[in-house]
Amino acid sequence: MNLSESYKKRLQELAGIISEDLNFISKQDATDRKMFGPVYHGAPQEKLDKIQSQGFKIFYGSGRSGDVSNGYQDTDYSSGYPAPIHHLGYGIYFTTVKNIAKNFNANTTKGLKEYYLDIPRLETINFASPKNMMKWWIDNGYDAELSKTDRVAATKRLTDYLKSKYDAVWFKGTGLKRLLDGDQIAVFDPSRIYQINQDLSKELEIGSKVISTVDFKNVLKGTVGIINGKQNAQQMRDYWEKNNNGTPHWTKNSEYAYEIK
Repeated sequence: MNLSESYKKRLQELAGIISEDLNFISKQDATDRKMFGPVYHGAPQEKLDKIQSQGFKIFYGSGRSGDVSNGYQDTDYSSGYPAPIHHLGYGIYFTTVKNIAKNFNANTTKGLKEYYLDIPRLETINFASPKNMMKWWIDNGYDAELSKTDRVAATKRLTDYLKSKYDAVWFKGTGLKRLLDGDQIAVFDPSRIYQINQDLSKELEIGSKVISTVDFKNVLKGTVGIINGKQNAQQMRDYWEKNNNGTPHWTKNSEYAYEIK
């Protein structure tokens, strides 16, 4: 980042906006780097289009107003205190569950992209009760007393504390039933977000296209598929032959075994 870019980013932060150009990566590279994913970002189509042209932005402000979509209402959440503006502070929110992203995208998968996250410092939580959630917020920098008069400032303190310790926080949202909005993960630095670009996939890498050259079971010759997984075939053969009295494995002399969708 050069000086002018650094200065521009600082001005954005002072204005209550954190912005970053989109990063693109192949699925093979994301897998090799052990990134977190795939994840999806659900939003109205016009916002998804804006992300593609301008990158992700983190907006600070009151919930359900302007560019700050969704958010808790300004009512008593627990112990006489309101909740933060957002469940996990100010950040870019993703989900590992495609159907949840679909719900935030006018109930369609149109425009949804697949992302991977470079977040080695990941915190995972899964609280069900408002009391436990409020305790976690307060333990992580949320100023409950301040929230009574300035929820934005209280949420900003929560966010600053969380991003000083973590790259992202993942609320799994699972119990006997779905908790709150369900699975969600907040990322505090847009530069850690990578969008999958199939064009970056090399031949026979994860994410690349393949075409069936023969009829096989219920797959017809000429069917196009995408490689979703890739394993060392020799390891598979060694395990299989050890546990099946030396019976040859179906991969024969192949170097890799592929999972194709």
